Amino acid sequence: MGLAATVAPRLCLSAAAKADSKPNIILFMADDVCYDNFSCYGSAYFKTPQLDALAETGAKFNHCYSEPVCTPSRVKIMTGRDNIRNYIRFGILDKKEITFGTLLKEAGYATAVSGKWQLHGGSREDGSLAPECGFDTYCLWNYPRTTRSRYWKPSLCRDGEILDSDEDDYGPDICTDFVIEFIKKNKDRPFFAYYPMLLGHSPFDPTPDSEDRNNKNKLENYRDMVAYMDKCVGRIVDTLDKLGLREDTVILFTTDNGTNRQLAYPYGDETRQGEKAFPTDGGSHAPLIVNCPGVVPEGVVTDDLVDFSDFLPTLCEITCAKLPDVILDGRSFWPQCLGQKGNPRQWIFQYYYPKFKTAADQYGEGKPYIIWAQNQEYKLYSHGKFIEVADRYEKTNIPPGQGSRKAEDARKLLRSALDSMPGSK
Repeated sequence: MGLAATVAPRLCLSAAAKADSKPNIILFMADDVCYDNFSCYGSAYFKTPQLDALAETGAKFNHCYSEPVCTPSRVKIMTGRDNIRNYIRFGILDKKEITFGTLLKEAGYATAVSGKWQLHGGSREDGSLAPECGFDTYCLWNYPRTTRSRYWKPSLCRDGEILDSDEDDYGPDICTDFVIEFIKKNKDRPFFAYYPMLLGHSPFDPTPDSEDRNNKNKLENYRDMVAYMDKCVGRIVDTLDKLGLREDTVILFTTDNGTNRQLAYPYGDETRQGEKAFPTDGGSHAPLIVNCPGVVPEGVVTDDLVDFSDFLPTLCEITCAKLPDVILDGRSFWPQCLGQKGNPRQWIFQYYYPKFKTAADQYGEGKPYIIWAQNQEYKLYSHGKFIEVADRYEKTNIPPGQGSRKAEDARKLLRSALDSMPGSK
């Protein structure tokens, strides 16, 4: 698709609108939390007041899509390229890829990453480490020499050293403290903090704020985890306020995929099953909130499509970082954040090589991978299944010629989209 040329004119805005000023960037990405687990996206069960406030005073996107599981989403968001071009295997980011960390570092930014990595895979030949991806400093779980504990008594690697921890140490607090420390240290220069959060992936343990630290109810603990994730975001926002940096910092918040399949949670009059690892709406429909007072207008709500490949060109437009000399599949959504029309997508393409075999068997039609294109209302798989996106569990196929005129127009558009991508026919 090669959409790098479609990026809108560069704005390089900071709230102070100084010609020599670059805005700071903080990109949050929560783990295993679908869009419908946030109160600003209609949930009455989950409470996310900090994110609600960011959405209310900034921009909220109703149709952002990740990949259905962790590694594909992390590879895509960091490179601006679809997995059909660069996916190797689960737990790996090809070290030959150029990431947004490298691009912003080259643009003069101090760079940090904190939280979950999962991109090295124990492979020195293929996998990537944080410094190789442009990050000056890091505090990471699922990194070489760390073990499986991410919450209580966490195993974290900070700049090459495994941190000592005890039973009272909580991983999300340590990672949040690290981001706050980085912000304070770099408050007088442009900085980029990428925070792929530990919460709210399984195991579903109580948080420091849980009333019962021995609670074994997975859904109740998960609700506490979502609330604590929201609290961590709020702590970082408060730090920006105290340092006078809020109006010079663009905050972006999203999640890497849908909710864990072990969980069934209320949403409106429904009980929804977690769809992580499935290529359904519940597997890949992510929230997207963008906030920067004085730059992003209050109350922007858009139904424009956003794909995870769009984040890299968006960050480059915000910061005036140079785009990489590779084929990009993303396009900037920064104009929409500013309340402008921009260059909205007509469709999203997804290539998904599932770690979860059941998903491949059910949706891959005999192939180990799953390919589809979609817009806000319809979805077409490469093998021909055509469904309405609102059909959450994809029970009803619409045979060719049997849909409405709108549906058949969408089928034609999405077929063209599939045909335009390498290896997807």
